[in-house]
Amino acid sequence: MNEIITTNTALQAQPTFTNLADEYIDYLQVKEVTAKSYGVCIRCFLEWLQANNIMRPQYEDIRNYTVWLSMPHASRKGDGETITFAAGTQARYLRAVKSMFRWLSVKNRYPNVADGVKGAKVRADNTKRDPLQREDAVNLLDSIDRSTEIGKRDYAMILLSITAGLRIIELQRAEIGGLETVAGEKVLFIQGKGHDEADAYKKLTPEVAEAIDEYLQTRTHKDAHAPLFAGVGNRSRERRLTEPSISRIIKDRMKAAGYDTHRLSAHSLRHTSVTFLLEAGATIQEAQHHARHASPETTGIYAHNIDQRKDHSEQRIYDYLFGVETNASQKAVDFIARMDATKQAQALQILQAMAG
Repeated sequence: MNEIITTNTALQAQPTFTNLADEYIDYLQVKEVTAKSYGVCIRCFLEWLQANNIMRPQYEDIRNYTVWLSMPHASRKGDGETITFAAGTQARYLRAVKSMFRWLSVKNRYPNVADGVKGAKVRADNTKRDPLQREDAVNLLDSIDRSTEIGKRDYAMILLSITAGLRIIELQRAEIGGLETVAGEKVLFIQGKGHDEADAYKKLTPEVAEAIDEYLQTRTHKDAHAPLFAGVGNRSRERRLTEPSISRIIKDRMKAAGYDTHRLSAHSLRHTSVTFLLEAGATIQEAQHHARHASPETTGIYAHNIDQRKDHSEQRIYDYLFGVETNASQKAVDFIARMDATKQAQALQILQAMAG
């Protein structure tokens, strides 16, 4: 007969998975903003586990979580709204979970059950998002009521993004202390993608600087490390906005201005910035420096998209096929459109002299 062997040593309660996740968040040796961003992603995963009564997640559970991320689901705010994560957001949430399991595995705290799980494919070419046309960008900015604190914030944030070409993560990381003066010009030091500190700056036009200052006058906490753009709600007031929050704010402003299309997103503002610079006559090298692209090929995609929009080959073929006569003004426009920026400027001078 087998006997049950007991000892006087009290059994220690095994930590719950939530405890392990909290250990990971506490362990993160990164800047506070990154830790908070990871924390948001991890808490979303923990809430999903709880909702599905999963105490010890396994590989199949992680796969099911990626499916849930890709599907419309209830907002975590509990406001009854249904949201759908973009591919980039899905990838970020899964990346945080996989990072947590790697750490737990290295510490022999939990097996790496997320190893090998594939998430949403994110296009490297974000230029497939449409830029705003010039009049649309003006309409978007004009649609914002700047008499309110939230209006002042959103106007400053959108105007800064369009003129400086900032990424969402750069808007999110920006701090009030990053506002400085260099060689007599107001600038904002930014922490770029993959950088550990704010080691680059973008110049602020007087109008952008004024819009930011007008917004900051509504703020209470203005120390150097305070976020440049913060929440305004009772629970989030003065707290740093998350990347998803900034994306949602910009998208909501676009919808309110009448631009409700999946091809316009928060990233469209950065796309708009680079496109406007090229359309204003800048070289690929100048636009690359402005956008801080590692490769000129990436910037070249924007130039290609501009050329594609200016190309009216289909209409010209139709006109030729049916004998539609193209008027002289349209011929002149088509001809000038095929010139480079330098020749366009020269042609404009000649036309202005002839019209004078």
